[in-house]
Amino acid sequence: MVISALAAIFSSLLYFFATGLLWQRFKQDRSTKSGQTFNRSKLLIFAITAALLHLYSFSHNLIVDNTIVFSLGMGLSLISWIAVMVLLITNINKATENLGIFIFPISALTTLAPMVGFEGSPLPYPLGSHVLISITAYSIMGLAAAQAALYAVQEHRFQKRQLTTLFKNLPPLQVMEKTLIQMVLIGFIFLSFALLSGVFFLEDIFAQHLVHKTFFAILAWLTYGLFLFGHFRFGWRGQKAAYYILWAYFLLILSYIGTEAILIIL
Repeated sequence: MVISALAAIFSSLLYFFATGLLWQRFKQDRSTKSGQTFNRSKLLIFAITAALLHLYSFSHNLIVDNTIVFSLGMGLSLISWIAVMVLLITNINKATENLGIFIFPISALTTLAPMVGFEGSPLPYPLGSHVLISITAYSIMGLAAAQAALYAVQEHRFQKRQLTTLFKNLPPLQVMEKTLIQMVLIGFIFLSFALLSGVFFLEDIFAQHLVHKTFFAILAWLTYGLFLFGHFRFGWRGQKAAYYILWAYFLLILSYIGTEAILIIL
């Protein structure tokens, strides 16, 4: 427990250091190529080390006595870790590390969330695995929605020639678009598995009051599928792509948050 807490603290500090390096990069002259390379290498070392410590900090408390334990703090920490990992993976073939200016500070805070002491719920492996897949899908789609909004604003400002320092230092629009499509594709796969695996745990969908949740989740899945089809078949991109992705994620949020409100009204 003490070692996990120390790992979380050091991970949080490294995330903040990585954020500081990004702010320095935003302020410096990008014409200095050697300085760019050094800062990027140092940034990636901080980010990778922070992600490894982050994983260690919650992995010991995630699996206990042959069950998967979930709590609010654990969920927040897991979501932010997945976001960091997606960023690092997409950074392998595209320079997307500047997006960490939004992700790293959030991860620095949520890394410490499991230490707050939220009560966890132990779940058997099959059901726990379904929840893990669902959390992964929601995390990736949430990150995609945030980037879609950022991409839409960046494209609008680019057309109006009103780019601020922050938007000038984001990856180019082509890179932002490719990264966005990759995230939606990966998230769509996880969401598909989440819906399929959920079928095995719905003994009576009406008795468990999950019909609204399932309806909105399937509607979101169809919207994501429609967007992907339109993108690869008809070349949907730009503001239209952002529109579909944001609406699909809104439906995905409704499948969880909105369902509770509907059940209260009913």
